[in-house]
Amino acid sequence: MPRPLLIVSHTFPPYKGIGGRRWMKFAKALARRGHAVHVIHSAGPEELKGSPWADDLATPGITCHPLPQRYPTVLFKRPLTRVLDKVMYRVWCRVLPLLVRGNWFDKAVFWERPFLDLACALIDRHGIRDVLITGAPFRLLYFGTLLKERRPIHLVSDLRDTWTWQDGYGGALLSPERKAHERRLEEAVMAGSDRISTPHPAVVEHLKRTYTQFADKVRLLGHAIDPDELGPPRPDPSPALRRLIYAGSMYGAQEADRYFDQVLAAFAQLRDDAPAAFAAASLDLYITGHGTESHRQLVEARGLQQHIRFHAPLPAKAIFPRIAAADAVLLFIPSMNKDVLGTKFTEVFHLRRPVIHVGDAGLVSRHIEENRLGVSIRVEDLAARLPELMIGARRVTIDTGYDLSPHLLDRIAEGLEHDLLSA
Repeated sequence: MPRPLLIVSHTFPPYKGIGGRRWMKFAKALARRGHAVHVIHSAGPEELKGSPWADDLATPGITCHPLPQRYPTVLFKRPLTRVLDKVMYRVWCRVLPLLVRGNWFDKAVFWERPFLDLACALIDRHGIRDVLITGAPFRLLYFGTLLKERRPIHLVSDLRDTWTWQDGYGGALLSPERKAHERRLEEAVMAGSDRISTPHPAVVEHLKRTYTQFADKVRLLGHAIDPDELGPPRPDPSPALRRLIYAGSMYGAQEADRYFDQVLAAFAQLRDDAPAAFAAASLDLYITGHGTESHRQLVEARGLQQHIRFHAPLPAKAIFPRIAAADAVLLFIPSMNKDVLGTKFTEVFHLRRPVIHVGDAGLVSRHIEENRLGVSIRVEDLAARLPELMIGARRVTIDTGYDLSPHLLDRIAEGLEHDLLSA
């Protein structure tokens, strides 16, 4: 039955960031199903606006309520090119730990009062019962339990990523005392939420194992394919995977640098061993989230700039035809995400492009290989293995019959209604 809903997502269009995409899509799908969807999100600084999914905001039934960010942009903006930015980064790294308990890298640490005030006002004004909050930043999920103490809501807490049991989002830099504080917040979220959702089976398993008393609250809510963006699946790719594309963020800092060095070595090897194949080989990079100047310089130093090409990030509807026109999609996954099957995988599978996964063995590599969706290569093997794929010496056969219907947006939104919302 259609009802008013409140979604809370710190990153949300028009604010850039992949973190806002998941619930932008669900907001669109739920609004189409007749729900009045209200969204609290960070207004974000002007310099970080320009989300590729901003068009979805025009969907009738979605009303956004931005809050001032309040967290220093300089701590997460990349690259830092101005001297003032670098100075302020050091200043905030000294000041914030004095002001914040737990993880001071959490962008929502100063949001408690303004969030609770706005959420309570919206609940009272619109008769909202269902509140769905997504993290990271994870402090928002804890604020949801405080909201539940103030209003009779049905609270759904969505963990897009791992929280206390991994080192992402600044976790690797926290003292034992700060990590313990975050674990207490996580336990409070598990106890205070009516449902816990996550797109990752590995997170489901961890939460059920760690919080056995709350295991029946945990649900898998997968990332969704939005056919509005992707268009129809494409025909089979070429046997020789020479036209490659990489679209998205490049996580993992030092790991990513090692990966990129291997890519350069692979192209240099192809140039030496198979000049004809090299002449037709290309890698088009659409990297989001950070600068690429250092990578450009490495490419130019090797004389590969005609074959490894950098482009500005594109909106979803513009990038997916380019993915569909490529022979394969190159995806680097850092070790911390080896068991995290993100949105990009289902989208690439929908377009019937083979994935060349680069990273450690884990759930991601097993899923790709067991379902015949591409190939998985360890970083240290990439320089030798990638040329084999590009000359066709090693073939990748994908399963064009792989059933993607469970991943479609409307199908997942229907499940969300039935399994996560209040009765």
